[in-house]
Amino acid sequence: MKRNIKTLADALAYQLEGLVFVENRIKKEYTTCNPQIASNEVRSEIKKYMESSEEKLLKLKRVFNYLLREPVASKNKVINEMLAETHHLLDYATTSELKDILMISCIQKINAYKVAAYRIAYRFAVELELETAGELLYEVIQWELQANTVLAELSTKEFNRASSAINPS
Repeated sequence: MKRNIKTLADALAYQLEGLVFVENRIKKEYTTCNPQIASNEVRSEIKKYMESSEEKLLKLKRVFNYLLREPVASKNKVINEMLAETHHLLDYATTSELKDILMISCIQKINAYKVAAYRIAYRFAVELELETAGELLYEVIQWELQANTVLAELSTKEFNRASSAINPS
């Protein structure tokens, strides 16, 4: 069903619906990608990130309550494409080290997208003077930024560890 976006509250609801889709979808996708991750540390950190979706979904539900709306089922084409690319890269990577690095990089891209989307939603909530909703979204942004830092450190560590296997002399 297509709906018109007539107000900033409609735009916020649309943005939040896309984020609900993202949080639900990445949890499901992790189960299909998990077996391809060789490093226990990479698997553990990505698992933590995926499991954090539950808390984010609870906060999104609360924000919908402040909007006095129920989320409408939606899809997010950007995330669907990012996940399709992740599967493609993992299917064609020839070494476990390279798969781990590619998995981290794909999660980093998804994280960057989510940070931008949550920031947009936060700005809308602030403009609508939904103080508590803004605080909830701000907290999620901080979680995403923290995950960004962890993923960047993990990526560097994996690149350094695997550089000789990926680029033999």
